[in-house]
Amino acid sequence: MNEDYFRVTSCQHEGAKYTIFSGVPLKANSYCINSGKYIISIRCENQSLPIKPSVGQQWRVRGERVLEVVEAGDYELQQHVYNAPVEMECTLPESGEALIRFIASDRDFTGIGEVKARALWDAFGSKLHQMLRYDTADHRELLRGILSDVSVDAIYNGYAKYRNLAHANWLASLGIPLRIQQRILKYHDERTVDVLKGNPYALLGFGMSFADIDAISEQLGLEKSTPVRLAAALESAIRKQVEKGHTYATHKALNPEIIKLLGDKELVSEAFSQGHRNGQFILRPETGTYHPTAQLMMESVVAKRLQTLATIKDEDESVFKALIEAVLELPYDLTEQQIEAVESSLTNAVSCITGGAGTGKTTVLRTVLKAYASLGYEVHAVALSGRAAMRLHESIGFFTKTIARLLREEPISPSLVQPKHLLVIDESSMIDLPTMYRIVTHLDPSVRIILTGDPNQLPPIGCGKVLSDIVESGAIATVELDIVKRQEGSTGIPEYSA
Repeated sequence: MNEDYFRVTSCQHEGAKYTIFSGVPLKANSYCINSGKYIISIRCENQSLPIKPSVGQQWRVRGERVLEVVEAGDYELQQHVYNAPVEMECTLPESGEALIRFIASDRDFTGIGEVKARALWDAFGSKLHQMLRYDTADHRELLRGILSDVSVDAIYNGYAKYRNLAHANWLASLGIPLRIQQRILKYHDERTVDVLKGNPYALLGFGMSFADIDAISEQLGLEKSTPVRLAAALESAIRKQVEKGHTYATHKALNPEIIKLLGDKELVSEAFSQGHRNGQFILRPETGTYHPTAQLMMESVVAKRLQTLATIKDEDESVFKALIEAVLELPYDLTEQQIEAVESSLTNAVSCITGGAGTGKTTVLRTVLKAYASLGYEVHAVALSGRAAMRLHESIGFFTKTIARLLREEPISPSLVQPKHLLVIDESSMIDLPTMYRIVTHLDPSVRIILTGDPNQLPPIGCGKVLSDIVESGAIATVELDIVKRQEGSTGIPEYSA
């Protein structure tokens, strides 16, 4: 097994899966130190890296190496190539010259060249590491004697990337992919190592599979019967149900998956009896169902908002006057069912208009929105995709946007200029629970909501069937349009659509 220490001078390839970078040797056991005729090259998978390679960094690499001769013009370069090395570690330079060169060449330290870097080392020496590790007002004041305010920010921002380097190296040694390292370090910071030593299954919440975490747990010496492992198996099985679109799971649905994960009936039984105590999900004894905490919270927020709106009724004379005027403007008569839908949406603060293709949902919606506009409401109409939003605009004549754009913009709330707002969500059968949660938390509680769609078509990709559950609950004013107006029954289209 070979080992080399080197300073990164080039990052040749940073792909989706693999990275190739190289540098010059630094330690005595790497011959030809700083020789321009000798380089070290690493070719590895991204997930084995503790940090993204950058020019100026110092690395230690261990593994099987192959000596290659590379021609560069009139020179022959000797290259030690490590393909998928056993161990890689990035370290911060400690000596003055190495640190100066590192700060001057690493692009994370924006605007700090060799002159400023050397001035810092001359002024503070090895104390510089301590000053950069802890961002305090006193340390910043000292640095301002050499750097501008912009450069002080730059050096702290650059150093922050390497603050948890020891943790990153440890995570990489366990085989934790770089993308997950970055997320867990951002969340737990300096507590990361302690957290994972006590419970490596915390990685489940950062995207690692149960099987991969099991391998890490074995490296850390945890028993297979440890409570955190059993709870994680149950959590992993519940997550699989969420991925299938469910917001809760039953014992019957979870049992086969947990048997696969634990492979021991006694452990499976223990997981069911104790695993729900980890706080990631809740067991409802009266129904025997397991509810992920996040989904349960989102369901509660959405349900409470809709229930509150459902208590608001508006049956003033002005509302019925606006309704009559909007209906009379139409060049054709509405069916009794369509008039009922218009009235329901005008008199209730939250309502649903449902029905299959050709039943007149768009006609009803266009009539309702004209009435709302005459009552002084600002209409906000959204759909999931850009194309759907454009079709909605063509149908109703009001400005429309995608849900993604709505959520990027300022929350909708009343003001002195515009106190009344209405949100229309088209094709809401495709809205999943997380999206609906983000929508209702983006709205002031006074904003009215109209949902349109067909619960029997185009289910959401994510978990939760919001429109179907709303209709099934009977708690929200809903009118189903079931008379097909677009095609004659003789064409057969309505039957095929149904």
